[in-house]
Amino acid sequence: MDGGGGSDVGKHHSFYSEIVACATNNNSSSGGSVGGGGPNSPTKVSSSSSSLTQASSPNEIDELQKLRRETCELIVLRFIAHLKLRRYVDLGKEVNMLGLLPFLPDRRVVDGPDDHDDVVVNNNDLLDGPLSWKEGSIHSTEPKDKLPPWIPYGLRILAAQQLQYNDGSSKALDVLLDMRDRTVRTEYWNTGGMEVWKSTLDNAIVNACIRMKEWRLALHYVEELIGGLEEGVKREVLWWCRQDSVVGSIGEETRSQLRELITSAAYVELLSRQILILLQSGAIKAAETVQGDVRLHAAKVEGIVLTGALSRIHGEFALIRQVPVRQMVNDGLILFAQSDYELAAQRFRDAMELQQSVSADMNDSSRLNNTDDPSSPAFPSCWKDLDSPTIGFDADSSLTVECINNLSLCLLYSGHMRAAVHEMESLIRKDPCEHLTEGMAFNLCTLYELGSDGEECTKRKKRLQRVAKRFFLHDIGVESFRLN
Repeated sequence: MDGGGGSDVGKHHSFYSEIVACATNNNSSSGGSVGGGGPNSPTKVSSSSSSLTQASSPNEIDELQKLRRETCELIVLRFIAHLKLRRYVDLGKEVNMLGLLPFLPDRRVVDGPDDHDDVVVNNNDLLDGPLSWKEGSIHSTEPKDKLPPWIPYGLRILAAQQLQYNDGSSKALDVLLDMRDRTVRTEYWNTGGMEVWKSTLDNAIVNACIRMKEWRLALHYVEELIGGLEEGVKREVLWWCRQDSVVGSIGEETRSQLRELITSAAYVELLSRQILILLQSGAIKAAETVQGDVRLHAAKVEGIVLTGALSRIHGEFALIRQVPVRQMVNDGLILFAQSDYELAAQRFRDAMELQQSVSADMNDSSRLNNTDDPSSPAFPSCWKDLDSPTIGFDADSSLTVECINNLSLCLLYSGHMRAAVHEMESLIRKDPCEHLTEGMAFNLCTLYELGSDGEECTKRKKRLQRVAKRFFLHDIGVESFRLN
């Protein structure tokens, strides 16, 4: 087992191995100390790297693989933390440091010794040939300074998505489309097996297009997602059947039902995204037509008897359990677009009640199956999305905040502003950590401005801001409270 992650890994990416080596030292040292030198001790890192290189027993190899997997998951959590805190510049710097993005290398002729200690660039001598993205670090002069092969491709997709927040959505779209090109032109890129990432990239491209308000392009890639469902569902079913929580309990008949269940639920999710795009672009009649297809697929999901393994998967897979809630939300959105605010408000209330019921059932199922235990095989993990792409997308785990925001708009448009404020404040009091989001704070403060005078309005905004600070909701920016 190569502890360095491969012979092509250059100096710039050696820190990946150092992270794993330090983790190994910490796990093997008593009391968390590392030979008195600390986890960053160069001597201990070198020693550990040597021991990792010589790992040969199954236990040692499994431990090394576990450490590498945990390293990647921690990197993802750091990315998410930067996004939540809107520290986009720091996120961009970290992605560049990790060398996760492809880049166009300098195509000028380089003269110098083989060790590249002294690099001389001839500005007038340009290399011929087509442009080609290079993988690795843009900061390295070593031709073989590549990422270790154990870094999952899903981590690179996350890195490409963050470009939306620093370099603009068009730059992110360019990189994502280039990465997608690699998944469908495997002979040209000599990267066989990359086609499994196509749906994941299509999902990322849809999100980037929506951010850019490129509605036609977004609809096109939603259609691409729908077209690739069959292969994705096969991989998804295989993934669920491999989990320890359901091994031995899924026969061929149940597998067939599971394929039908996931396929219909996936159609509901993707068609619902089409509806959201169509409504934003003003195509209300088209959205109504698509909603008819949503009802058909939702009926198929409801028609499958959920027993045994199917019941357990229903509780753990948001894509399936959110089907009836999403259908009801779609009805409310279409009614709102048709200016039927009273009926739309009722649909959103019904969806909220149904969501609370679904969430309660999910919590009961989690306690019963012990999925709150990180050691449990069913404990949710980001590793699946990083390393084992299936259908490439999932549904939101809860639509409560979306429902209450839409409900408040319905009440506002129908002349019931005080009721809208009461609904939103009641939801926040129930669970600030879950329901007080950036959008919720902004909308509620807007209602404060419309419904109260200057002094009272400021007082209520500051009270809401104190609630956010009290519960450490650092991802809600100051601008969300609309304070001058």
